[in-house]
Amino acid sequence: MRGAWLLGVLLAGATGASAQMPTPERPVVVPTRDVDVLYQISAGQQPLEQRTRFTSAAQRMRVDMPTPGVYSIMDYRNHMMSFVVEGDRAALDTPIPPSAPAYVRVGGDRVAGLPCTEWQTQDIQHQPVITCFTDDGVMLRVRRGTMPMAVATRVSYAPVDPALFDVPAGFSHVTRRSP
Repeated sequence: MRGAWLLGVLLAGATGASAQMPTPERPVVVPTRDVDVLYQISAGQQPLEQRTRFTSAAQRMRVDMPTPGVYSIMDYRNHMMSFVVEGDRAALDTPIPPSAPAYVRVGGDRVAGLPCTEWQTQDIQHQPVITCFTDDGVMLRVRRGTMPMAVATRVSYAPVDPALFDVPAGFSHVTRRSP
């Protein structure tokens, strides 16, 4: 689950950067159009799959963890994240503090058949990682050193059902305030 958590946090950390214009020194880190991405996550002995969907119209991302019925919804407009556990019929809502991580361009590659630019940044443990983003803001790979942590295996650009980005009706909500 560590790789899955890292991917979710890297995607959530993009909220502060989303309002900034890309430059040669900063990638586009929030998709500019609807997309559905399947990742292979390195998690110990056995790789896991994680699905991420983004709706451009609502500026929301849903990250389905490898554990069935557990996902997060990131609302980039309102800087909020909901961590949903369907089995508990509950959601933890928490603000995402704006952040603009530093990026350094380090090269280019091709992942899942798409070209991407590699950028060095830091993960939640302040360790250097290399992320590979498409020009339209889709993260295709995260690696620490030579070890891939998450790699896109399928990318589909198509409209995504907006209902996927709402906490289901009737779920209880616990709100965690910023420190």
